[in-house]
Amino acid sequence: MASMQLEESFVLLDSRARKGPQGNQVSAPAGSRNRNLEESFVLLAGASTMHRQGSPEPQLPPSGIPMQNLDDKFQQMAHVFEIASSETKVDQPLCLECSRDVVKQVDESIKEAEDDIAAYQAALDSLQQEELQPMSSADFDAEMAAAREAEAGERLRAARLRTEADQAELELSQLQEAAADLQSLEQRYWHDLNDFQRQLQVHVEDRDALLSQIDNSTSQLERLRNVNVLTDLFFIWHQGPFGTISGFRLGKTPTVGVAWTEINAAWGQAVLLLHTLAQICKLNFSTAQLKPFGSFPRMIDTRGSLPLFGPVNRITCGKFDAAMSLFLQCLKEFADFATMRDRTAGRPQPFELIYAIDADKVGGMGIRLAWTSDAKWTKALKFMLVNLKYCLKWVVAHEGLSPAASQQSSPSIGQSQSA
Repeated sequence: MASMQLEESFVLLDSRARKGPQGNQVSAPAGSRNRNLEESFVLLAGASTMHRQGSPEPQLPPSGIPMQNLDDKFQQMAHVFEIASSETKVDQPLCLECSRDVVKQVDESIKEAEDDIAAYQAALDSLQQEELQPMSSADFDAEMAAAREAEAGERLRAARLRTEADQAELELSQLQEAAADLQSLEQRYWHDLNDFQRQLQVHVEDRDALLSQIDNSTSQLERLRNVNVLTDLFFIWHQGPFGTISGFRLGKTPTVGVAWTEINAAWGQAVLLLHTLAQICKLNFSTAQLKPFGSFPRMIDTRGSLPLFGPVNRITCGKFDAAMSLFLQCLKEFADFATMRDRTAGRPQPFELIYAIDADKVGGMGIRLAWTSDAKWTKALKFMLVNLKYCLKWVVAHEGLSPAASQQSSPSIGQSQSA
């Protein structure tokens, strides 16, 4: 059984069967070829035959397999594989799948070689069919002359192209220099532009600041044009029960004691204002003369100079009361002057005091300190300041006061203060 398996593992090729009667090699049958491709190993039968004929039949071991013949066969097979590997550049033995791939590649190579042979044969046949005649000497000379002429023309053309190339390189270098100069000019332009924009921004900011200052100055000028110097200088207002002029309170109450220095300053401002209004209107008082000596104003009449300042009390306030009465009479005289001017000018509403003045009373309140209480005296002084404020408004509205007129009254104020 082991001997049968060994015989089936190898295919023995008979060299004599591969040769014909005259020694020509014949192809194996198709079945044998297919069988050879299917087998994994191929052994030549010649060596086996010679071994069998040249040596006596070896004695088989107990297993029934001739060990010496098997070793020889393996050695022969390894030698064959080495030769096949060196010739095919492929490791032998091949497996069944690899052998199929090799056969396929060999078939493709054979097909390509056959196609090349056919192409070469067709080209050879075409050349053999052509009738080639040698060129005559005259034709050859003519063709050579034409070729030389064409060569000379091409040389001239090549020289011309070299000249043009040199000229182009020169122009290229000039253009590159011009481009470098242009780039430098562009950079300088951008630097100058940035500098100009910065200067322009500074100029615009300065211009905007100047325009803002002009607008502020214009608005202040308009405001100042609408403000009269007299109304701004002699600001008459009130603070509780007190009338105030230029911020000084005039009068005193039992609960609020005002210092005589403040009362004297308020009287000085009142006398100065009435004196200034009379000068603007060119009015000379017939009752008395006003002497605005700062915080020590006086009233002068036929009896002499009467002080319009304190401190005084109800016992020693005779001259002070007389001076206040004279000031009240001068204020009434100015009001009568304004009323007459309005009537003469035909104004529909002549000037009229808010609080009527009658002798030493204003608005029904007596102005003499000796004959009234502090509260009533303060209220009478407040009414008096209200009338004085209305006289000021009349002068500003109807006498057409201008800065020149205000400047004209300023020296009088200065003279009065210096006096």
